[in-house]
Amino acid sequence: MAGFGGSVAAANHAMKTNRAMLGKRKKGKLSLVSSTDEKWVDPKQPTFEQLMEIRTRIRKEEKARRRKTMMITLLVLIIVIIGIIYTLGFIPLEA
Repeated sequence: MAGFGGSVAAANHAMKTNRAMLGKRKKGKLSLVSSTDEKWVDPKQPTFEQLMEIRTRIRKEEKARRRKTMMITLLVLIIVIIGIIYTLGFIPLEA
């Protein structure tokens, strides 16, 4: 009198349908690789001038980013040094 409540039957049914679909999955699989030896040409291929323009723009942006990072790092370093000097008492509070 062990009633499994239907979960075993549902699992059996799911396994049966998966087995039945297995052959269909393998047959209907589409391939992304072309079977011909045609050379594919990208219509959006940039010209040499466009590549050089992109290269110079990226270099300028990278230089500006490095400069900004360096300035922020120096500013934080100066603030930390002043905080350490102030904390250690090298700068008196009262004159």
